[in-house]
Amino acid sequence: AAECRAILNTDSTVLILGETGAGKGVLARWIHESGPRAGQAFVDVNCAGLPRDLLETELFGHEAGAFTGAARSKRGLLDIADGGTLFLDEVGDLEPQIQPKLLNVIEEKRFRRLGDVRSRQVDIRLIAAAYQDLGRLVREGKFRQDLYFRIHVFPIFVPPLRERREDIPLLARQLLAELARELGRGPFTLSVEAERRLQAHDWPGNIRELRNVLERTLLMTSGPVLEAAELRLTAGSGDVGDPLRLEQAERQAIEKALRGEQGRVASAA
Repeated sequence: AAECRAILNTDSTVLILGETGAGKGVLARWIHESGPRAGQAFVDVNCAGLPRDLLETELFGHEAGAFTGAARSKRGLLDIADGGTLFLDEVGDLEPQIQPKLLNVIEEKRFRRLGDVRSRQVDIRLIAAAYQDLGRLVREGKFRQDLYFRIHVFPIFVPPLRERREDIPLLARQLLAELARELGRGPFTLSVEAERRLQAHDWPGNIRELRNVLERTLLMTSGPVLEAAELRLTAGSGDVGDPLRLEQAERQAIEKALRGEQGRVASAA
């Protein structure tokens, strides 16, 4: 409890560890929205999603003429996050050339745009996340030890879904409500057997996979109760149906909608 209060009430760096799709980004946003910087910017950066040169200019910005094609100055994400929180997802994939610059941001609260001669002050809270063993990357010389110690102030491990199966029904109901709103449908509920089937699955893709399964099921059913037989789970636990071709999926969805509307085409559409 004391550590939780410290995480929420301070600006200390947090490192969230866990498998891909386990909910590290959701936790990072919750920490931001529950802390003193709530209401300020929350900037999410995937370090694995951009090549080094592009990630560097995205983070730090650049001045006009800094490189070929830089016709005008550009604010970086550090500028945008000023006063708020910067969330660096998959920080273990951060290129070695960028790591000392990030260390300077953490320690000195300063950074320099590409092509600029002056440093800029920045006030951010840093939350990082990694699916890799950063300690191993340090030993292999792929991650700076000093940066590792600076981001390892409050480490939090997010267990995979297969290690917290009792949470799956609650997460599924929450995701189902969100998806129904996004799709303009609902409300939907899960049958008891559907919840049991979800709990029996190993979920190698964790919450991201759970969301995908529920979204796919919603698109294929008219509801309002999702049955176990309607869940099309992906490979990982042996509980898998044959993949549908697009034409088959469309035909099944149309036929089910027609049956639900007693053959009334306009209502089914």
